[in-house]
This record gives sequence, C-alpha cells and structure tokens, in this order.
Amino acid sequence: MSILKSLLHGRPNGLRARLFGKPAPSSSAPRAPEASFETGEKALGLRKEAPKDVTPPDGFEVVLHKDALPDGQIIEVIMGGTSVAVARVDGVHYAIANTCAHAGGPLGDGKLAGSTVTCPYHGWKYDVTTGRCLTDTSASVKTFPVRIVGDAVCVQL
Repeated sequence: MSILKSLLHGRPNGLRARLFGKPAPSSSAPRAPEASFETGEKALGLRKEAPKDVTPPDGFEVVLHKDALPDGQIIEVIMGGTSVAVARVDGVHYAIANTCAHAGGPLGDGKLAGSTVTCPYHGWKYDVTTGRCLTDTSASVKTFPVRIVGDAVCVQL
C-alpha cells in the first residue's frame, strides 16, 4: 500500500509534497482537499525566485536564482520535461540527472554531504561534480553544463 501512496501523493520530501505543502498521508484515511497551497519557489523552500529578465545562452534554461539554493543543498528541477538534480557545493552549482543508475531513485531528494549525494532509495552515492557513482564504479549519471548569467543559474540539457 505504501508504494501506491507514494505514486498518488509523491514521496514525503518529493516535489509534489513540497509543492502542495503536505507529505503523503500516514494513514489510509481520506484527506480533505486543500483550500489553497503555495506554488513555485516558495513551496520548494527556495529563498529567491528565478530571474525572469535573464536571457540564457543558446541551449540553456534558467532554473534558479543563483542565491536561491543554500550551499550544501540539492533540489530537483524539471526542465524541458527532464528531471535534473541541481546542487550547490562550495558556492558552485552542479547539475546531474535526477535518476539513480541503480533503481531510479530521485537524487534531488537525497542527502548531500560535501560533493556526494546519497540516493534516498538504496543509499548509492554519487559525486555531483563528475556524475561518477562511488558505490559502483562502473555506473554513473549524466552531468549537465551549468552557467551563471547575472543572477540566474542556467542549465543545458
């Protein structure tokens, strides 16, 4: 039943839970619909909204304000229909595929320690600066180029 709840309501720390402000219900009791909910950067706990007046380089998309993501944090963003995990390590932003090579876990929901993110599903570890898997050296996740333009973090798919 918990898999069904996760599919319907999202993971407790996942994007849907953050957007709607509520984690998945802990019991099978029906939940009343929410009258209102936060959206956008505020719902995700980000400090600043992504700049709207920045023209990113060709092939890049603006995903965050450069100061929105605190150092030592990682977050999932959706761009061009692709889920990407954006991390900030020692003031530098990195972007990797949000899907763990082991079992498809959401790396953007993982724990970031230094430059290492731990997948919340089975604990596989990845270096966000290179995409290399530290748990199984034959595995890796895709990395994406990141550029800072003005106050915007821009990522290229």
